[in-house]
Amino acid sequence: MRVRDAVGIAMMAALLAPAGAIVEAQTPAPILKKMAPPLRGTAEVGYMMSAKRVGDKIITTFEVKNLSATNSIVGLMITQYFYDASGNPLQGTGDRQRLKTPLQPGEVATITLTSNTVPGMKSPQHKFGHQNGEVKPQLLKSMK
Repeated sequence: MRVRDAVGIAMMAALLAPAGAIVEAQTPAPILKKMAPPLRGTAEVGYMMSAKRVGDKIITTFEVKNLSATNSIVGLMITQYFYDASGNPLQGTGDRQRLKTPLQPGEVATITLTSNTVPGMKSPQHKFGHQNGEVKPQLLKSMK
């Protein structure tokens, strides 16, 4: 009887040993950074913009930076409109894109807008907004 118990204990130890090795070999979970509280009211955003024509589309890329030192911007959105020479808005042009994650203090993100070209397009207009209020955009020379 004792031999059978010894064999059973040895088999259980052999089965459990690899499981323990696997647990030790796993990497620890990444440490999540603390999220800043959301900004309410007017947000200040710095941006740099570049536009290029690719085929029959105009692609506008914005690098945006949260200038707040303490709060995140939730739902930052940029809307683009195009106008003709007399200042009338053109149908079928423009785009609207929104960041899916909050923009943390000092963080930089990229938003790309794509618009079809239409005969008579002259000038674009960009409107910034966020979930909890207005945005005051500032054109920056560098993202430092």
